[in-house]
Amino acid sequence: DAAGAGAAHVRQRGQDGVLTSERKFPNGAVVAAKIMPIANAVRMELTLTNGTKETMRGLRVQNCVMLKAATGFDQMTNDNKRLEAPLVACRNAAGDRWVITAWEPCQRAWANPPCPCMHSDPQFPDCPPGESRTLKGWLSLYEGQELASEFARIKEILNR
Repeated sequence: DAAGAGAAHVRQRGQDGVLTSERKFPNGAVVAAKIMPIANAVRMELTLTNGTKETMRGLRVQNCVMLKAATGFDQMTNDNKRLEAPLVACRNAAGDRWVITAWEPCQRAWANPPCPCMHSDPQFPDCPPGESRTLKGWLSLYEGQELASEFARIKEILNR
């Protein structure tokens, strides 16, 4: 991709199912992603390490959960979405299952009906040279009618 042109990229999957990916850019910046499976969900981390000589500011991440090929969740509408930053959820056509995502700190929660997709887009705090900043993410499936309770449960986990 254009954003990654000239970047060194390393991917690994551990025996515990943890997937890591690291991309080092020619300017010295490093972006590392980590996906950790847990019961009924995956936790995610995105870490920026500033190997440049300038403070990196205002770096926003657009994390798209593409639903186009997710049968039952692929309606081209926002009527089936719940946006309560940092949490964003999409229900299936039957109304009994949900895909839920979240990123902290969330800069923007939104959905795009024509795709269809949903976003909990985070922003890295300012990152001085030689330092790192980490964003925390979540993706899960939920079956049931008590989405408010599920959101509360997930928020509690994210705040640990």
